[in-house]
Amino acid sequence: MLDSVLQMIRKIHPLSDAAAEALLSKLEVHTAPKKAVLLQAGQRADYLYIVIEGLVRMYYVKDGVEVSCRFAEENDISAAIISFYGRKPGYEVIETLEPTTYARIHFDSLTALYESHPELNFIGRALTEQYFVQSEERLYLLRQHTAEERYLYFLNNYSGLVNRIPLKYIASYLGLTLETISRIRNKISRPVSQVPTS
Repeated sequence: MLDSVLQMIRKIHPLSDAAAEALLSKLEVHTAPKKAVLLQAGQRADYLYIVIEGLVRMYYVKDGVEVSCRFAEENDISAAIISFYGRKPGYEVIETLEPTTYARIHFDSLTALYESHPELNFIGRALTEQYFVQSEERLYLLRQHTAEERYLYFLNNYSGLVNRIPLKYIASYLGLTLETISRIRNKISRPVSQVPTS
């Protein structure tokens, strides 16, 4: 079950057998139903999650409205990074959008692995950099592009997720209303069928 996790990690940097064994010994595998909350707002994020099968969403609440800020599918990392590394309560929620199998690792275990296995430290830094690059790309998208350009960007870059994520969550991720994104979908010629609405 964790073979896919090791494959994902080894695409970033070679991993010795000793480091792989140490990592696997610290990963906890869990399953959760759809709509399970893995992290509540106001909690300190003690775990980093790796999605093995399924889909999770990260969001925060602003003025009573949920704002989706990240989706994680198979072999993606999910964590409230500021809370996780800052060791303080965070504002983000992590919940499953599908029945999900995931591996998680505690902050203390990850820190110990970084100290004992330098290649894991390198991999962790690369994953964190990737995480922040994606966040910056989303912010640029929201600031500089039209509503239609944002939706086309999502189609082009996350085509495998379009039929797995309720449209209202995609809309909030792109900074759009449900009405606006529905109008854009009707306008563009690319067919997108069977998108869930709730």
